[in-house]
Amino acid sequence: MFSLPTILTALLSLSACAGSVCASPKTPSPPGLTYLYSVNCTLAPPIPVGSGPHGSRLVIPIVGGTFSGPKLNGKVLNLGADWGLVDKNGLFSADTRYQLQTDDGANIFIRTSGPAQPDGKLHLRMIFETGHPKYYWLNNVVAVGILTSGPGYVWIDGWQLESPKK
Repeated sequence: MFSLPTILTALLSLSACAGSVCASPKTPSPPGLTYLYSVNCTLAPPIPVGSGPHGSRLVIPIVGGTFSGPKLNGKVLNLGADWGLVDKNGLFSADTRYQLQTDDGANIFIRTSGPAQPDGKLHLRMIFETGHPKYYWLNNVVAVGILTSGPGYVWIDGWQLESPKK
């Protein structure tokens, strides 16, 4: 939590730029990425829901798999699906909810969403939720993933966004 003096200092800095353009003298450093894990999700056959107000919904059950990375390893539970949408232009966007279980028994709920790209891969936003103390840090990360699909499975490589190095 930020203190009141810190917030006031930040607001005063912003108000000093109100009458003029405050520009950075150089392009800021880009954030970095730290590898989280790779996951191989096993899928059941898709279930077409049909057209609705937001597009054509396609439910793809997630029925298993495994994941591994430097800080977490385990299995994908048979508990979840991708409730993706195909828009009026034929573009698929993922909308998943599923469950990871680490080798040491921690349960991690994950949500992903993101659109297909011209190369056929999907760019995903990844959100984690867990109460396990060892993995609680996942609740506070901003993460992205690249999904590649195959027959009956998807492969997702995930990274955590890091602050730029100074």
